[in-house]
Amino acid sequence: MSFDLFKYLTTLGFIYIYGRLILHYGEMLWAYMMNERILWNIKIERPRILFMGLGLGVMHLAVYSRYTIESDTLLVPAISFLVFLAGFFLSILPWTEKFKNSMQSQKPAGSLKKDKNFNLAISEGQIQKLYHNLMRYDLLNSEKTSLLDFKKVLTENWETHNSKIHFNMDGASCREFYDYLTRTFPENSLTMKNFFETSKLVIRSDGKPYKYNTIKSAPLKTVSSKENDRLNKIFQELTLNQARSKVDKSF
Repeated sequence: MSFDLFKYLTTLGFIYIYGRLILHYGEMLWAYMMNERILWNIKIERPRILFMGLGLGVMHLAVYSRYTIESDTLLVPAISFLVFLAGFFLSILPWTEKFKNSMQSQKPAGSLKKDKNFNLAISEGQIQKLYHNLMRYDLLNSEKTSLLDFKKVLTENWETHNSKIHFNMDGASCREFYDYLTRTFPENSLTMKNFFETSKLVIRSDGKPYKYNTIKSAPLKTVSSKENDRLNKIFQELTLNQARSKVDKSF
């Protein structure tokens, strides 16, 4: 029995693409089964479904043609594999940061408020870096705020999850965190009131909400918070990483 390299490679391709689909939409299916509220129009992401459908269709067509068209040369397998690669590219394109940022930028301005989302343009790596640095300086409650919670609060619709961010910071420090965050990632629909009051997602370590008026007036009462040095280091590091990433991409 000869080894079929085409079958082996295409099988790996299908496993990867369908695996991404299951990982991404499996959480949504689980939430639906648990009777949690889901905003289907936001979670389904029609542009992504379109590219995935086209890509998988081309991939399946390539495999079908490989085993349907009889040929004594390598021409048919070679063409089929090239077509498969084209479909594979279409299927992985919707998972890239560039594609997600493009979808975000094309959203109508009115829909940003309707979605009840901070719409923070931040990468997966930047979220992880910010989270771990806040944990390192004990500015987050490690028992109540996981990395997944942190990511959901900053990037997903408020009503599609039950996650919260529990800060180990006073009002003045929270105000500085907010200021640093909006300056470092200017592409967002963050407002101070939504962040600390309306969303009800950013709370104190003891589970109580922050007082918005206290946070808003914090700069009038103190020049800098007691966590100023730590927050400055955290966001300086993020800014440097952003600059390095842009330099690397330019080359």
